Amino acid sequence: MTDENRKPVDDELQAPDVEVPDDDVVAADVAETEAQTEETASKRPSPLLIAVSVVLLIALGVGLGTLVPRPQAEAPAPTAAIPAPAADAPVAPGLPSAVGDYTSDEPIARVGDVTITRGDFVRLYEPGVDPTELLDQLVMRELVVQAAAGEGVTVDEEQVTTVIDQIKLSQVGGDDAQFEAFLAENQIGTVEELRALIGRDQLIEQMVLRHTQAEHVHARHILLSGETPEAIAEREAEAEELLAQLEDGAEFAALAAEHSDDPGSAVEGGDLGWAPRGIFVPQFDEAVFSMDVGELRLVESQFGWHIIEVLDEPELRSFDSMELLNTQAGQVAFESTFLPWADALRSDAESAGEIEILVAAEDLVTASPGV
Repeated sequence: MTDENRKPVDDELQAPDVEVPDDDVVAADVAETEAQTEETASKRPSPLLIAVSVVLLIALGVGLGTLVPRPQAEAPAPTAAIPAPAADAPVAPGLPSAVGDYTSDEPIARVGDVTITRGDFVRLYEPGVDPTELLDQLVMRELVVQAAAGEGVTVDEEQVTTVIDQIKLSQVGGDDAQFEAFLAENQIGTVEELRALIGRDQLIEQMVLRHTQAEHVHARHILLSGETPEAIAEREAEAEELLAQLEDGAEFAALAAEHSDDPGSAVEGGDLGWAPRGIFVPQFDEAVFSMDVGELRLVESQFGWHIIEVLDEPELRSFDSMELLNTQAGQVAFESTFLPWADALRSDAESAGEIEILVAAEDLVTASPGV
């Protein structure tokens, strides 16, 4: 899919070794979709603010999204991250601040056999954030990480190293000594602590993808595009001729490579891969999810004429890229499938006595003035 026609998906929300699929059949109104995504994010249950950001989509980590060099394009993450201020960042007058230091190993909560420490809380806390919400988020993160272990999900250490190298290069030019000071100033700690944080967030990213599901379809197309409605109309006969050739037995992949104006899919024989319902422009989406396997259909959209063939019938599948998850269709699926799964995960843990709050949230921050 070509980037100008896909519903906006931010390249920073992909791991560096994930190739972005291209096509010319996806909606391109960036401003509208960003506004819709922000509105959706604002309505999510706060205990599940599992943010996905930059490269490995660091989830509610230590504000690492601000540390990794970003591509030019930016789009909102599925949920809002809580950045960590530098150690010497000023606190707004009248706002409570975290009590303690980010190096503290004092237990404040237990999730199964794992303890959440005061340092974990201090590292993430930002003045004005509801301490109860943040403590709940820390518990939820740990539950998801433990669920990942139970499902056999593992950390890609090579990918973690890539992210660390990117941060080091962008922030201190690759200098080891300066990098250690930088991590301390930003309440991250050591390189090994950074590695552990990124690894955990990588696990959360994978679990978000695994447990966000939607109906997907596998199809291919040939696009004959036009810059104006008149130009598109002039290509109808050409599209009908290609359709006739296909119906007479011509090879779809060969015609796509020769004639399709969608360069991203043309090199793949027109193959668009598996894509969720709602990712395509309406005319294409309606057609592709109503067709039989092997059926050929000619469809017009604002991009031109599409000759479509469905390769595999629609089925419920997990999302396989954050680029797709960050579309409006992905956000809907996130709310309808991942959040209920996470709610059930917490409910089961509470029923089993696996969650214990050892320090009240209000005791983790200084009292607000007048309280």
